Amino acid sequence: MATDETRNDRLAELSNLKDYKIAKDNPDVIGWRVVGADGESLGIVKDLIVDLQAMKARYLSVVADRSFFNTDRDQYLLVPIGAAALDKKGKNVFVSSIDSQSISRYPVYRGGPIPEDYEYAIRDNFRRAQHESLADSKDFKAEFDESLRQPDTGHRSISPDFYNDEAYNEERFYTNDREVQHRTARDHTKSDYSAYTADDFRSEDKKPKTVEDSISTIERLEDMRDRGSITEEEFILLKKRALDL
Repeated sequence: MATDETRNDRLAELSNLKDYKIAKDNPDVIGWRVVGADGESLGIVKDLIVDLQAMKARYLSVVADRSFFNTDRDQYLLVPIGAAALDKKGKNVFVSSIDSQSISRYPVYRGGPIPEDYEYAIRDNFRRAQHESLADSKDFKAEFDESLRQPDTGHRSISPDFYNDEAYNEERFYTNDREVQHRTARDHTKSDYSAYTADDFRSEDKKPKTVEDSISTIERLEDMRDRGSITEEEFILLKKRALDL
């Protein structure tokens, strides 16, 4: 997905902006693994989507593991930033409203300027997940599902109060730190990367081809940076290469 494909009058990718940076005290979550409610690794954070008018992050741009969609093409999901929680110790982003069973039903972002109807589809998806987890009766669930199936009366514009929801609370995301306790066989165990050098990640044939490859490559680069084998500047450049930014 090209770096300027999400840009419209309101929303743009962080990597494509020069006048917006993550606050110094907030972690850079680009390249962090996204973990679902069942502990499964769902993909990685590719970018942040910023509201140009409010100058706030609205979505995490996630490239999902292709296996969940039975395809050989990358699938992108935009996750409201306040609907996720940080696991700073493990460098994970935890999303309680999505798991390995429901991710295939999540609205997929197809590229181009982000449609307002797509933003409504995302919000409806999260509200449905919240109500399904909290509802006490089947009748309540059926009533809520029926309300979501009501025919559209036309194009839905983003109203001024659309983002007045905890699911879009940027501050909540950066201040909510929880350690993900569940691990599955699909999660990676960090290995000894002492034999790797920066040149190992610069050649085209070493460029990651899948989400899991990117996660593994970033882990290796982090280890090399921590050992002093590469500088912070080299780490940033090679991480961008791993994420194809």
